[in-house]
Amino acid sequence: MSEKQILVNQKHKDNVFRILYRDDKKRQMELYNAVSGKNYTDAEELQVVTLKHAIYMGMKNDLAFIVFDELHLYEHQSTVNPNMPLRFLHYISKEYEGLVESRKLYGSKPVKLQAPYFTVFYNGTKKYPERIILKLSDLYKLSEEEHPLCSNRNNAVPFEDKGSTAEAGSMAAVPAKINDEEKSEPSLRDGMDLRFHENAADSEEVSRILEMESPFLELKVLVLNINSGNNTKFLEQCPTLREYMKYVERVRKYLPDMELEAAVKRAVDECIREGILEDFFRKNKAEVIAMSIFEYDEKEVIDYIREEERAIGREEGKEEGREEGKKEGKVEGRMEGKKEEAQKYGRLILRLTEEGKSSLVVKIATDDALRERLYEEYQL
Repeated sequence: MSEKQILVNQKHKDNVFRILYRDDKKRQMELYNAVSGKNYTDAEELQVVTLKHAIYMGMKNDLAFIVFDELHLYEHQSTVNPNMPLRFLHYISKEYEGLVESRKLYGSKPVKLQAPYFTVFYNGTKKYPERIILKLSDLYKLSEEEHPLCSNRNNAVPFEDKGSTAEAGSMAAVPAKINDEEKSEPSLRDGMDLRFHENAADSEEVSRILEMESPFLELKVLVLNINSGNNTKFLEQCPTLREYMKYVERVRKYLPDMELEAAVKRAVDECIREGILEDFFRKNKAEVIAMSIFEYDEKEVIDYIREEERAIGREEGKEEGREEGKKEGKVEGRMEGKKEEAQKYGRLILRLTEEGKSSLVVKIATDDALRERLYEEYQL
């Protein structure tokens, strides 16, 4: 298969989920088995096809691989994103573009494709269902009120023509009804009327096919909530993902009372001591710390801390209102400083990446003096 040139943006950093799975086929196979319900043991049967070190249309898929005749695309999300079906549509298009030789598209034989499956692992702090299916058709602009062809788009059934002897699914016209008198005395006018009715029948049949088969393009995404208390049986089958969530929960636990960097470092050190993804954290400690700080969403930090503060206030029976206002004022002040630091840290990472100094990105996560020196050097 010839290599295809894909125009991409190279300036993108991995997140912790990608670092965890990117080079370990055993972990990838474990994740696949947990999602699919299979029990394959030979990791060499798995072919990684993730668009590595590249972004298509400003996006980068987390993990994609082929197992036998199945193509699985996985994403990790810490925020609720209803647009994942559209993102996956972009991903799968580029995947197929790389897997299928373009000349075969013009041949007389059908191209055989690996069947695609799309899964998102959600671990954000906002409430979300344990399992949910997102559909591309949910994003379509047309609604029942706006267009009649959309009335059955979410309940599409196979086309079946019960009023004709034509094969189901064909576009044969429904015969126009003609009485005996019309048959016995044809005229030019009658011929014009007959053609009009035949054309009208054709049009009705075509529109009925469109209505019954709508939507003509669909893509479904399974979203799994992997926060504590959700999909417990699934996580039992996937120890790596379960332990990754233990790390995430440690960071969240320490955030109300610690700076983000300190919370991340403490969580990593504790996981190493307690044998939670110990080998992974030992090998990738600096990179994990750097990426955790960079990818963390400040808004979720604020929301999380506010929620925790309110819960504590209610448990202690304190007045809501004045007391709550004081707490939130303190939180806002603390978080404003965190936000400014995170923004400055992010700008520094981007500058280093743009200049090809990626090795320094890892170093600044653990070297405070170097980070401060670079802040001054880049006037951040």
